[in-house]
Amino acid sequence: MLESLGLEPVQQQAYEALVDGAVTVAELRTALGLSAAKVRETLAALEKLGLVGRYPGERRGEERFLPVAPEVAFESLLLAREEAIHRTRRHIQLLATRFRANATARDPVDLVEIVTGRAAVIQQVDQLQHSATSEIRGIDRPPYANSDPDRLDPKTGMMPVQAKTMGRGIGYRVIYDTHGLETFHRIDTDIEACAELGEEARVMADTPTKLLIADDRVALIPLRSAPHEMASSVVVHPSGLLDALCEFFEVLWARALPLSAYLAGRPGGAGDAPSPDEARLLALLTTGLTDQVMARQLGVSYRTFQRRLSGLMERLGAGTRFQLGMRAASLGWVSQPADATLPAVPAPGSGETV
Repeated sequence: MLESLGLEPVQQQAYEALVDGAVTVAELRTALGLSAAKVRETLAALEKLGLVGRYPGERRGEERFLPVAPEVAFESLLLAREEAIHRTRRHIQLLATRFRANATARDPVDLVEIVTGRAAVIQQVDQLQHSATSEIRGIDRPPYANSDPDRLDPKTGMMPVQAKTMGRGIGYRVIYDTHGLETFHRIDTDIEACAELGEEARVMADTPTKLLIADDRVALIPLRSAPHEMASSVVVHPSGLLDALCEFFEVLWARALPLSAYLAGRPGGAGDAPSPDEARLLALLTTGLTDQVMARQLGVSYRTFQRRLSGLMERLGAGTRFQLGMRAASLGWVSQPADATLPAVPAPGSGETV
């Protein structure tokens, strides 16, 4: 555990032996099973690092070695290592600034990179997640390069790289394809494990492509794929194409159904069909009538209509009426095309507040 501070294994063993009570060279030899020369060499290195103090013994040649308190001894080493990391990070940021500044002069071929072979694709997926500094966005759909059981952490049920990345505070927003969700994923294990760590998940049928984006800096999309294997992928660096992919994800994210609403709408789930009142309300929304007219059609007050509409939007996790139409359509609650579920502009005098 102390190797990250520059200590060799034998130095860590010697320090821990001193913490446990060994104080002389002879006692350390017994505890560590090393020669006297190696013990003295190790103690000298620990003294140089300020981790051990030497004190005279009762008899000549029997000096005692006592450890400096750990919270004091390692503080300076920790501070030095943190400063080195900060310097490294600043240098990387400088390199990134230079990279972006020169991007416009770069050959267009350099803005994309072809990765071929399943192992290389997996390595690129891991590297992209490791490199993220704020957020990972992704579209999850078959085929999968990471689907082997040995790629899953048996404790969490998650991909270990994602678990580590989320553990250091990186956010995840993922759109799951319904086919992949029902066929390849264990909703009660790996999806729930991701959610517990903070992953935001939404669901969409027939997603157009797989996609993985780290921050707004790099993206990975498939180039060609066989039915059951990722054969090759394209790494997209800062460019107009990357900007388009980022915007493309946000458009799909706005239309996708929250995972909780999707689970509620599954057969056997809580509320797997709209209530009669909700079905009538959805049918009226497709007509483009004003809110007051729809309220009269339902035989309720305008306030009651607004309350029912707000409740339905909350149930499906919709922030707008357009999203409500998209999500109701994805659950099969309406048969019309999603775009027809909403008037493009609220009718004059509708007085709608939602």
